[in-house]
Amino acid sequence: MSVNEIQKLSQNKLSFTKKKYTVIIGASPSKTARSPILWNYFFEKTNQNIEMISIDTKKEHVKQILSLLSKDKNFIGGCVTVPLKEVVFKELFKKKSLDKITKKIGAVNCLYRENDRIIGTNTDGEAALKVFQKKFGNIFNKKCLVLGYGGVGKAIAAFFNSKLKTKILVSNRTSISKKIIKKNNIEFIKWKEITSILPKMNIIINCTSLGFDKNKQTPIDKKKIKLVKDNTYFFDAIYNPLETNFLKLAKLKSKNYINGLEMNKLQAILAIKKVLKNKISLVKVHKVLTNF
Repeated sequence: MSVNEIQKLSQNKLSFTKKKYTVIIGASPSKTARSPILWNYFFEKTNQNIEMISIDTKKEHVKQILSLLSKDKNFIGGCVTVPLKEVVFKELFKKKSLDKITKKIGAVNCLYRENDRIIGTNTDGEAALKVFQKKFGNIFNKKCLVLGYGGVGKAIAAFFNSKLKTKILVSNRTSISKKIIKKNNIEFIKWKEITSILPKMNIIINCTSLGFDKNKQTPIDKKKIKLVKDNTYFFDAIYNPLETNFLKLAKLKSKNYINGLEMNKLQAILAIKKVLKNKISLVKVHKVLTNF
């Protein structure tokens, strides 16, 4: 691959120092994502001559970037971050380059190579479910509400839905199509109608960007949190900051709450294993990144 070709499509300065490389594709600045630090830490600790490069770009350039990467044998995979998870999904869907579960999710967060093809998958949902069940146990009889149905919301809803006795409830600040609702076997609740269902929920998961970084907003305010049952399970997919205003309010109602830090680490562990395939065991990846 010509560095110059992909540089023209990138908003940030690219620097390749290793022969083999992975990428994180996102909107500027994707370098603020945790993945480059985590992946490069892993490559260093395991003496892999590989690095992760951040590519900040616009959605109209995604198709060309994927094409350039697929032609470069030194590119072995990587990850996709907001807001391009659904854009990458659409491009790979056209090429029939998605694994089975990801076709249903509608968003891609991980890329890996199969010969001359780039395959898209999603490790967000699997990671979220595993982390949640490890901390809180089985969710079979729980009623669950997912707030936000973007890339992360789609993945989490799909995996949690597979373990629930009843359909998962999803609410989004914008409407979603009836086709998506039917395809994913979910129940859609309008954002303004959340109040009416909060008292019935056992699990509430925030997958919106409300509360991320310097954003101080929360999908459920002080007035609405009073409607939630005591000891409800709260899960915020956000990990920066570690305690969002959503979780601060959750603490007023329950001891059962968790942020997105462990989910973020586990999704990366699962993604690294996908990219490296049989070159390293999942146990080894876990061991290296346990205390990261």
